[in-house]
Amino acid sequence: MSVLDLPVYGPTDPHGDEEHEPDVIVRVDFLMSREQLVTALGIAWAEIAGDRSPESLTVPEVRHEVEAYLSVQAFHELDAQMERDQARPFPPEQQRVMQLLGAAVDRAYPEPTVTEVAAAVQAPRYGDGTVTLATHDRGEVTVDEPAWCVGHDGEPVGHLTDITHNGAETVGPIVTAKYGPSQIMTARISHAPHAETQPEPFPLLSFELDGHGDLDPADGHALARALRLAAVRVDRASVELEKIRRGRQ
Repeated sequence: MSVLDLPVYGPTDPHGDEEHEPDVIVRVDFLMSREQLVTALGIAWAEIAGDRSPESLTVPEVRHEVEAYLSVQAFHELDAQMERDQARPFPPEQQRVMQLLGAAVDRAYPEPTVTEVAAAVQAPRYGDGTVTLATHDRGEVTVDEPAWCVGHDGEPVGHLTDITHNGAETVGPIVTAKYGPSQIMTARISHAPHAETQPEPFPLLSFELDGHGDLDPADGHALARALRLAAVRVDRASVELEKIRRGRQ
């Protein structure tokens, strides 16, 4: 069988050394036998077993543990060599060689400029209930795409944790003689399923309230009407959110 005919699994998660800030993602394809896979998982199992049983391991957990074992071995060897290098002085000729090797790394693994990162926008590929998006930290990822999401075309490329599904926007319009047409509220159903700092296990109602000024009596009544309309629309959006969340539970 050709290598091109082999099934490909992963990467499931990015792995790295917590002591060093990552600059790039390097992907390596390991050709592994069943015996090697079982051995790698067995070594990982010795650390995670606890009250678990092998049958309880999910597919993502199995793949994560195998990949983590391979990465740990690689980073252990790298760290050991880095410590040896730091503990000895390099002669001038060797220092020159290391500088040239550093330049070679910069050529082989160029980082995008700040302008390129800022200018990158999504060109999503939609599937049956999924969307494939670009990320700075994971490369291309395929994630679930809820039916209520309006899509990701033209969004800036960010990290996996930045991926957010947004529903149609609901607004609270207002028209006053003094300020003309404006809006005092925008709201939409939103979900960032991969957020880490503030996890979002379920979709939420994202809203913004805006407006300030000084009104005469007629414009004050206009504001009251706008607030009542905004309240009705928030109620309707909340009912829709409840339906969506019940469907996910």
